[in-house]
Amino acid sequence: MDRHFGQQPQSFCNAVEEAPLLNGRGSLRSRLTEPRPSGSGGLDDDTTAYILETRKYFEDLRQVAAQLAGLLVLSAAGSKSAGPHHPMLETADQLHQEATENLHQARVTKRAQPHHHYLLQAAASLRAALSAAHGGLEIDPILIPLRAAYAHLQCASNELPGFTMVAFEQGCCGRRA
Repeated sequence: MDRHFGQQPQSFCNAVEEAPLLNGRGSLRSRLTEPRPSGSGGLDDDTTAYILETRKYFEDLRQVAAQLAGLLVLSAAGSKSAGPHHPMLETADQLHQEATENLHQARVTKRAQPHHHYLLQAAASLRAALSAAHGGLEIDPILIPLRAAYAHLQCASNELPGFTMVAFEQGCCGRRA
């Protein structure tokens, strides 16, 4: 039961899939089921270099999301150490700043532009979640942009090879046919 409104909470997997994207182009579910343009599979050398360059920043953004989620779990569990001054929040801030700065300096090819766009949207959403966390560990102000960031990272992972996300459909919360 939701402690705020007395309603049954939506599963995290469903919430992430249905989260609206910041670019206004539907939800993650609709984005993942859109047909891909034909002929988009080939990678040129510059795009391959982009992938190799930005994979670390993608992983860093995923790590920031995981750290924020971890802080929310600590807070929900009633941990006295969970708060805006937790060392994990400072670490997440530094990692986010480094990843964002490096993403802005990346050499983006035409083929990589959609991927890069999603990474920048994820970084912006994570910045909003981090800012909210510094104001206190209230769940909704952090979780809403955190879900959006995760959705953007998922979309980015579908644009180019080499950027994998956890496949929830294979986990305990995945849909069974």
